[in-house]
Amino acid sequence: MTKLISITIIMCLMQGLAAQQKITGTLKDNVDGKTPEYASIVLVSVQDSNLISYTRATAQGMYTLTVPAFAGKALLMISHPDYGAIVDTVNITATTSNFDVYVLTPNRILYEQIIVKAKLAPIRIKGDTIQYTADSFKVREGANVEDLLRKLPGIQVGKNGEITAMGEKVKKVLVDGEEFFGDDPGVALKNLKADAVDKVEVFDKKSDQAAFTGIDDGVKDKTINLKLKDSKKNGYFGKLETAGGTPANYSNQGMINVFKKKRKFAAFGIMSNTGNTGLDWNDKDKYGDNDGVESGMSENGGMWMSSTGDEFNSFWGGSNGIPTNWNGGLHYSNKYNNDKQSLNLGYKYNKVNSLADSRTFSTTFLPDSTWQNNSTNNIFTSRQRNAINGTWDTQLDSNNTIKIKITAKQQRDVSSQRSTNEAFAAKPINDNTRTITATEKSEAYSTSVLWMHRFKKKARTLSWNVATSYKAGDGNSTLLAYNNFYKGGTLFKADTVDQKRDNSTLNQNFNTKISYTEPLSKVWVAEVALALASNKNVNDRNTFDKGTNGKYETLVPLLSNHFQFNTQVTTPSLSFKYNKKKVNASLGTKLGINKFTQTNLTTTEVQQYRFTNVFPNANINMKFKGNKGLSVSYNGSGTAPSLNQLQPIVDNSNPFYIRTGNPNLKQNFRHNIDANFNSWDVLTERSIWAYVNATITQNDFTEFNNIDSLGRTVSKSVNVNGNRNVSGSMNYRFKVKAISTSIGLGPSLSISRNVDFVNAINNVNNNTRYGISVNMNKWKDEKWGFWMQHDISQNNTKSTINNRSSINFWSVTGNASIWWPVTKKIGFNVDTEYELRQRNKQFPLNNNYCKINTNLNYKIKKDVWQVYFEVKDVLNQNRGFNRSFSSYNYTESFYTTLRRFYMLGLTYNFNSQKSTAKK
Repeated sequence: MTKLISITIIMCLMQGLAAQQKITGTLKDNVDGKTPEYASIVLVSVQDSNLISYTRATAQGMYTLTVPAFAGKALLMISHPDYGAIVDTVNITATTSNFDVYVLTPNRILYEQIIVKAKLAPIRIKGDTIQYTADSFKVREGANVEDLLRKLPGIQVGKNGEITAMGEKVKKVLVDGEEFFGDDPGVALKNLKADAVDKVEVFDKKSDQAAFTGIDDGVKDKTINLKLKDSKKNGYFGKLETAGGTPANYSNQGMINVFKKKRKFAAFGIMSNTGNTGLDWNDKDKYGDNDGVESGMSENGGMWMSSTGDEFNSFWGGSNGIPTNWNGGLHYSNKYNNDKQSLNLGYKYNKVNSLADSRTFSTTFLPDSTWQNNSTNNIFTSRQRNAINGTWDTQLDSNNTIKIKITAKQQRDVSSQRSTNEAFAAKPINDNTRTITATEKSEAYSTSVLWMHRFKKKARTLSWNVATSYKAGDGNSTLLAYNNFYKGGTLFKADTVDQKRDNSTLNQNFNTKISYTEPLSKVWVAEVALALASNKNVNDRNTFDKGTNGKYETLVPLLSNHFQFNTQVTTPSLSFKYNKKKVNASLGTKLGINKFTQTNLTTTEVQQYRFTNVFPNANINMKFKGNKGLSVSYNGSGTAPSLNQLQPIVDNSNPFYIRTGNPNLKQNFRHNIDANFNSWDVLTERSIWAYVNATITQNDFTEFNNIDSLGRTVSKSVNVNGNRNVSGSMNYRFKVKAISTSIGLGPSLSISRNVDFVNAINNVNNNTRYGISVNMNKWKDEKWGFWMQHDISQNNTKSTINNRSSINFWSVTGNASIWWPVTKKIGFNVDTEYELRQRNKQFPLNNNYCKINTNLNYKIKKDVWQVYFEVKDVLNQNRGFNRSFSSYNYTESFYTTLRRFYMLGLTYNFNSQKSTAKK
């Protein structure tokens, strides 16, 4: 038995030795003529990564690998301290006896002529910043930055140009970390080309003082920073474009950028009547009239409160019409003395003339009745403004820095409006015709100075900020209205209003804050701060009836008032910050000591309010393995009522909707919680973005409406409790590599509860909106590209005032674009936008549309000269439409907008980097 076992073992050993094979190879150095002696040679299986064989080369560069029974692909890895490593895939068979001669390159040669070709990650998460590599997201040739943003996961661009990132509205757009043409993000988005951008960064921009101290002060603006490619920072680039078409449409624009390292000069100009205004998407909010306040619920499920104002002074019509625009600006920025000083200057001019016609259909629900209201409006507005801005940042020494910022704006508005209105149930209730003309001039100036000092001890700082602002306006307007009131369908009362109104406003602000930070340990820092704020608001309004002599001389006391509202707020605060590699957090509180003084200068009546509020705040940011992060924050804040909400004056510009002020309004208090989660897997190219926001407001501002049997509404703002809103959205994006297509899916949900009053009845409005967003993009090298997004939502609204006021409807919106280079010189683009909304008894009219724009372009000389022909709104279905609903009113508005037209244009793209032009 023992002999048998021995024989078996010997036979197995002999069989194993027989199965082995010898493979030889040679190493050479063809640069220095030396031999790569004693190099390490490793052979590894591709299938399971197991080691097959290992050896070292001889002094002559020869090696022999003893390979056991193996067949298949393997990795041959050759390394030497003085040479660059080599990794090669080899195929081993039973007949393999030698490998190729491998030539090793000395390290000194590699260091002198290193060439790195790497595919950068499309998305990176760096601290609290999300960074996109622009070239990883393909867009059509000649596309602007706005087109690029539409492709980035987590970012959405609305049809009016407004941008949201990770569920929050973007308020600032920077270029290389600096403002570009001041506070107008539309200039960068619409005029800079996408191929000039290297990276797109998204982050929450803190105040300058908070960024310096590292302690969160609750001031955060969602911001996009466009980092330009190095090749675009030296030389010049830009474009000139002219186009004309039918009927009598034109669009001319140009932009030039002259960059030299850190010095930037840019200029742009636009002259167009095709809707290309180049305005910031916030212009309507910034420069619209801000007198009265209305509230309601938007289709996205949120509660809105807007300043509707005195229709005597209703200027903004450009958003609901066809604007003719003249727009231009200059920008200059530079850094000096090794970046110790920097200068940023900008100037903008804008003039917009707009003619808008609109038709509005609404239904009003009361506890015991329902009626319809139809109106027409013809509005002409003309707005002209100049704006300058400047920032100077200087480092006095290694410990002291001063930042100075100034802005100045001048504006002139002229408008005229003619409107008709009728209210009816089974029989007429009221009707009127109004003609309004208005003119207003305003100017605004602001200055801020921030001094920042660093002590020798790390994290010990002292900073002091002082800011002032001044805004003044003067205007006058006339109103001619013919009003009829009915009872039982029979004319009950008729009157005429023929008045002129003079109005002047003044707003002065002074703010200062001093902050000191002290390190408590390696991870803890404390901040002690004191802020002082003083605000003065004055409104002087005088209304005159037209006399028999044809002059406006008779003062109407009920409609005239001189009112002043002063606020003084002292805010001491204490905060703590915790900072480690993957976790940073802050916790603090502010004490708001308020003094409000309301002075009715007409009656000499004075009211004073003193109260103290506690504003706690906390946040935590956590980074996990890989590109994953979670942030949660809570912030308590308060808002004082506006002067126009307080001023006890009657506004009768619309006799069917009369507003008055409420001097007894209190400050509100808002609890706000935000949570954000983001994750990006580089290998699988999968990303998840999630955002949740919850807001509860105490003493919120809402409307108290009294509506009589003649259809007249008297409204004022009051405080109310119980208003709250919860909203959230998520986007899951992944790439299907088999078809090279990126797909994104994202649900959203919004739940709100808002309270107002109708005829002294407490009316509770509950709104729920849920939906899903689907987007997809695909491109094939330089052959073609496709992108689309669809949003489907269901809206449910219930109000306690009247069962008939409840509404449920679905809506679908979407857009898509295709670009297709037919040949090297011919390109074809199609952009589609559509909206579908459910018709029901509240909204019975058809308001669906599909707008298709096409562009056929031909390159005359590479990509320098280009001629194009485009058709806007091919199907002629574009329509100006808006749907809104308040607690007791549903409204649909249709307004004039551009329909189908044709354009023939010529574009000249110039660039000093001739070598970068595509062949």
